Amino acid sequence: MSAAEFKTLREAVGLSISTLVKVIDVDERSIRKWESGKKKVPQDVFDQIVAIDALISNTAQAEIEKFKAAPQDAVVLQRFIDEDDLHEQHPEFIGLPIMSYGAMIYRLRQKYLDLGVAVSVEYI
Repeated sequence: MSAAEFKTLREAVGLSISTLVKVIDVDERSIRKWESGKKKVPQDVFDQIVAIDALISNTAQAEIEKFKAAPQDAVVLQRFIDEDDLHEQHPEFIGLPIMSYGAMIYRLRQKYLDLGVAVSVEYI
C-alpha cells in the first residue's frame, strides 16, 4: 500500500491522525512517516485499517439487503450524537470513533441514492 493509499483509506474510514493513534495504539510520528512515504506501513496496521473499511462496507451492505427485502420510497438514516448511544446500538463499532459510523452512513446514503431512493439523515 502506498503512502497516498494509506492516507486515503484512513480518511475514508473516518479516522483523523489523532484518532488513529488511539485506535491502533501507535505514535503520531509513525503515522506521519507512513503517510509521507518515509516509512512503509506495517502489515498489521494495514490489516487493521482494511478491517475497519470492511466493517463499514459490510454494515452498509447489510442495511441495503434489509431494504431490498422490504423496499420503501424514502429512507431516514439515523446518526448518533453520542458515542455511547452508537456503541449501545452498534457494538461492532466499539473502539472506533463516531466519525467511522458517519463514514458508514455516508456510504449507505450513496447506495440508496444509486437505487433512486429518497434519503435523509437525522440525529437521534
